[in-house]
Amino acid sequence: MTLHYAFKVVVAGPFASGKTTMITASSDGPLVGTEAPTSGDEARVKEMTTVGMEYGTLKHETDHFSVELSLYGVPGQERFSFMWDIVSSGMDGLFLLVDAERPETWETSSRIADHFQRNSSHPVVVGVNRAKGRPEITEAVRDQVPVDGATYVGFDVTDREQAQNALIELLLSILEAEIASEQEVSKAA
Repeated sequence: MTLHYAFKVVVAGPFASGKTTMITASSDGPLVGTEAPTSGDEARVKEMTTVGMEYGTLKHETDHFSVELSLYGVPGQERFSFMWDIVSSGMDGLFLLVDAERPETWETSSRIADHFQRNSSHPVVVGVNRAKGRPEITEAVRDQVPVDGATYVGFDVTDREQAQNALIELLLSILEAEIASEQEVSKAA
């Protein structure tokens, strides 16, 4: 008998922090998304941006169990924040992406984290893009983007293995929360 576990993960972060790249790099199949051309000042940073959401999956199977992470990327611009609430309904964990090389966006990262934590408590991993092997940058992000109970991971979103390992950190946090919840239910019964 194979046990199947499925978890919903929201990937959030400021505009151009690497959310689309991360989901593309870590997913088992093609990305499903809602990209549109950028305009104004954003067009100087990149040509396309997410305006609705993106979706990808990461699966791992053995003879005894399978785990599937459904990855939902949300737009980074606060004008699309209404999508954050829609997409986050029923989520099991949040992956907050912060760009190590754009400290001017770290305050936005904090506001995004606050928004998601205001509505529910769930495991959070703060992924610090472009910080693999640079622990001082990850520590600087930890100081400037404090998220209660979060795990901070320095990695590179373009590297499939690093992106998947960062998501595994979140999966482990989700599983720990599930076990703790089950233990509390057992004690109450």
